[in-house]
Amino acid sequence: MNQAIANILRGFIEDFSFVDKIAGLVSTQYMTIDGTEKSYPVACCVEDDCKVGSYNDLTPDSAHKTVIYFEDGGISFVKAQGNFRHYKSRLRLVCWVNVAKLNGDPCSTDSPCTASTNILLEILRVIPNFPANYSPFLQVRFEVVSQVVRDNSIFSKYTYNERQTQYLMSPYDYFALEIETDFAICMQGNDNYSGCF
Repeated sequence: MNQAIANILRGFIEDFSFVDKIAGLVSTQYMTIDGTEKSYPVACCVEDDCKVGSYNDLTPDSAHKTVIYFEDGGISFVKAQGNFRHYKSRLRLVCWVNVAKLNGDPCSTDSPCTASTNILLEILRVIPNFPANYSPFLQVRFEVVSQVVRDNSIFSKYTYNERQTQYLMSPYDYFALEIETDFAICMQGNDNYSGCF
């Protein structure tokens, strides 16, 4: 279910001018390279521009303006109410920013922190926090509940090589947001939800 929630959130963000690489939900892919186990974020989607296994496309790289993806924080059952089952989703939005590539972009400034703040505010503005329906989910409400402390620990579950690690220092920047989504599912099993209301 979190993959579908991440794809809904991705839809609010992907058309911004500063976005040139965005994925929905990622999983941590482990692989052995030169005898050492490495881990990378790998997109769960299978679209042409986001193939499974294209982990390099989601790691910091000077070729991109931004890299944005969602990490899975799990889903928990909240309550049953009539024909509805209510759940809470937890996702982490990770955004890496290449300030130099943003030159000429409306969000661009000389300061990495300022550029990232502008991007963060644009993302916050487009994530709705009022109940709406996004099939198959009903009564969906998104809420950004916190910003993760802005340091390299955002990427601590991955083992980037020396070249990739250089992109975690100025003039590159990054941030992460914790997003909770409340939603309901109708248990009637039909497409028009007529038995739910």
